[in-house]
Amino acid sequence: MPEVAVNPVPFFIVIAIYIGVLAVIGIIATRQTNTMQDYFVLSGKAGFIVTGIAYATTQYSMGTFLGTPGTIYNIGYAGMAISVPGMAFSMIIPAFLVGRKLVTLGHREGFLTLTDYLSDRYESKNMSGLLGLLMVIFMVPMMGAQIIGAGVLVNVFTGLPNNVGVIAFGAVVVTYCMTGGMRGAMMTDVIQGVLMLGAAIAAFAICLSAGGGLSALNSSLASMGDEWMSFPGANGAMPWTFMISNVMMWSLFNIGQPHLFTKFFAMKDHKTMFRSVILGTTGMMITAGLMNWIGVLARPVVGEISNPDYIVPIILQRGLPAIVACVLVAGIAAAGMSTIDGVLVTATAAVTRDIYQKFINPKATDDHVLKLSKYVTVVLGIMVVIFGCTKPGSIFTINAFAAAGLSMFMVPVLFGMYWKKATRPAAWAAIICGEIALISFTMVPSMKAAIHGFHAAVPAAAIACVVMVIVSLATSGNAISERTLKRHMLVK
Repeated sequence: MPEVAVNPVPFFIVIAIYIGVLAVIGIIATRQTNTMQDYFVLSGKAGFIVTGIAYATTQYSMGTFLGTPGTIYNIGYAGMAISVPGMAFSMIIPAFLVGRKLVTLGHREGFLTLTDYLSDRYESKNMSGLLGLLMVIFMVPMMGAQIIGAGVLVNVFTGLPNNVGVIAFGAVVVTYCMTGGMRGAMMTDVIQGVLMLGAAIAAFAICLSAGGGLSALNSSLASMGDEWMSFPGANGAMPWTFMISNVMMWSLFNIGQPHLFTKFFAMKDHKTMFRSVILGTTGMMITAGLMNWIGVLARPVVGEISNPDYIVPIILQRGLPAIVACVLVAGIAAAGMSTIDGVLVTATAAVTRDIYQKFINPKATDDHVLKLSKYVTVVLGIMVVIFGCTKPGSIFTINAFAAAGLSMFMVPVLFGMYWKKATRPAAWAAIICGEIALISFTMVPSMKAAIHGFHAAVPAAAIACVVMVIVSLATSGNAISERTLKRHMLVK
């Protein structure tokens, strides 16, 4: 495939139109957003199409279109285990274990955030401050990974520095989230989901065409060595421990992701939830499967490349007319923007509702919090842009670490729903010990070696579970009241 000269004009035209559409949606969403419930969870009235696509697109990220294919490029077919198996259950497991109860609790109790649920279940208003702070600590890097991807797209299609894309895309997402909140985020997610699917199908078709078909591509890959066709992949990069870790990371551990957790509060009813699961899972499996496969096939198609994160945009740029490639690149941009908007609204809620209203100023009215949310969204957006400009690591690495940090919330959620002996001190201890363990297994070489290829999130979550049980049994005198247990544990 020949190189294609950079032509920024089509890119700017398409992106300008795309941004204009998002602006219109933001204006419409603003006119329909009148309360804090509207801003954060659409007042629990979202239908299955919106929630199914919104859950899927928020689960997608720049990692799906840039970071993950780039990682698989260096592994081969074994690399597809990074996300495809997990994606198959990424909505099913959370919906089965916690979704039905969350839909009911969200409507009955007026919960807007994950910390609303945990603070109420463990009868601890102070818990909201800790949880809100931890959410922001891990959500800023998660959003930063997406904004780094925007810089990659701008660089490939215009030749401009990556930071130009980081700043521009950050400004767009902040603007429509600041105005329309979750309504604006979920409305734009529908458009973004369609673009993502189109980009995945087109990039895969280009790969097949450029490589002479699947058989030819597989033959080329096999000629490089058997490790590209089987487990544990090139350089042994996908041992069974890491494969199991990824399945858990992108399915079971999703229960602890605050930006996905709140989607259940937005759903209209249980029927909506089940339909959302079917729609969202189907979309995720098609898109993630194609993008992962592209990562495998890109090596014989593209050849050696210094930064694998550039694979998909380069394939689109080389294989399509400029204007068509730019339209589909808007789909990749949509992957990052759809994640950022969902996470940004949730992070804003963590600051304004969980930290400010519940911990710092309990007398603050909902109207005051709603107004404050708009300013907090801007501040968080600036932090994300700064993070994106510094680029402390690869898209995949940053995204995986941030998701792992948020996944520790899964432990008190599951124990809170299914074990009446779970206590407030145990919930605190489990979260704190889980986060410390995660950082230790990630940063300390001797501890990293001790987990034998598992992702740090797996042993960290196991430690959090053990701590939850031991501390709960040791603090039985701090048992949660029967009234609270009845509200939470008997709900269906």
